[in-house]
Amino acid sequence: MFKGSDRRARRTRWGATLAVSTLVLGIFGAAPAAAVAPEGLQAEGGPLPAPRIVGGTAVPNGKYKFQAALLGVPFGSDDYQRQFCGGSLISPWHVLTAAHCVDFIGDDSDDILALEDFRVVVGRTVLQWGNGVRRSVDRIDIHPDWDPDTFKFDAAVITLAAPVYLIKPVKLVTPGTDALERPGTEWVASGWGNTLAQPAGGTGGTNYPHRMREVTLSLLSATECLNAYTIEGDTYTHKATMLCAGRTGKDTCQGDSGGPLFQKAVTGGYIQLGVTSWGIGCAATGYPGVYTRLSNRSIGNFILEQMGEVPVQ
Repeated sequence: MFKGSDRRARRTRWGATLAVSTLVLGIFGAAPAAAVAPEGLQAEGGPLPAPRIVGGTAVPNGKYKFQAALLGVPFGSDDYQRQFCGGSLISPWHVLTAAHCVDFIGDDSDDILALEDFRVVVGRTVLQWGNGVRRSVDRIDIHPDWDPDTFKFDAAVITLAAPVYLIKPVKLVTPGTDALERPGTEWVASGWGNTLAQPAGGTGGTNYPHRMREVTLSLLSATECLNAYTIEGDTYTHKATMLCAGRTGKDTCQGDSGGPLFQKAVTGGYIQLGVTSWGIGCAATGYPGVYTRLSNRSIGNFILEQMGEVPVQ
C-alpha cells in the first residue's frame, strides 16, 4: 500500500511507488510484508486500496455496459493511459464509484485533477476504442463519513453533465437489507486493472489490459473477513461498511478501484452488492479483496439521496 502525506502517487496506475513499511497494497503498488499494523492507520479500518482483476477472463463487447471508466484527461494521450478507476452507471445521470477514486478531484488549488479535466466513459469494453458514451462531470458527492485513514464509507456518486439514456443502469441492493450477503455465493467483479497477482510482501509486476476483464469471486462471511484482516490484535476491516470476496488466484487489483461487485438479478439485469475498495496484495493467499458494503443503511441512503430518491427508513 502507498502510505504517506503525498496522495498524488497513489492516484494513477503509472504513478511512482512510495517505499514505506506498511502491509497493505495501494492503488498502484504493493507494500513490504510485515505482520504489523500499517503506520498511521486506525484499527477497524482499511489502509489504502488494492483495486484489481487477477485470474479473470476477457469480457465480450457490450456485456457489461453499465461499467464505467474514470479518466483524467492530463494523465495520458489516449483513454487507455487516462483510465485510473472504475465505476457503475446507477441512473442516467449518476455513476457510483469509490470515494478514494475521486477525493483528489476538484477546483481547489491543492486538488490533483481539475473537475473540468475529469471524464467518465460508460458502455465501453476496450479502452482505446471510441465506442461507449463519454461524459463530462457536473458534480462529485463523497459520503460525509468517508475516512481515508480507515477506508470506512468508501463511496461517492458522480453526477454527469448530460444523461446516458441508451444504457441500462445496474440495480443496487436495498439499504439496510443483507439478504444477498450469503457466504459462499458467487459475485462478479469487472474492470481494467492489473492482471498480475501481487504478493502480500512485494510487487509482482504489472499488466494492464485494453479489454475489460471479469472474475467470479466467492463472498466470505463477516467473521472470515474480520479474521483475514486482524493482525497482531488489530482489525483493519469494518463489518458495517465492508465486505470481503475472493478465492485462491482470483481477485481484483490496481486499476479496478471503484468498480462494481455484482451478479445477475432475479428480475433481470444486474444487481450490485459492493464497490471495489482495498486489500493486501492481489490474489494473495489469505487476503481477500475488500469491498464497500452497499447494504449499509447510511451508504445506501447517501446514494439514493444523491440520485434524488427517497431514503429507506
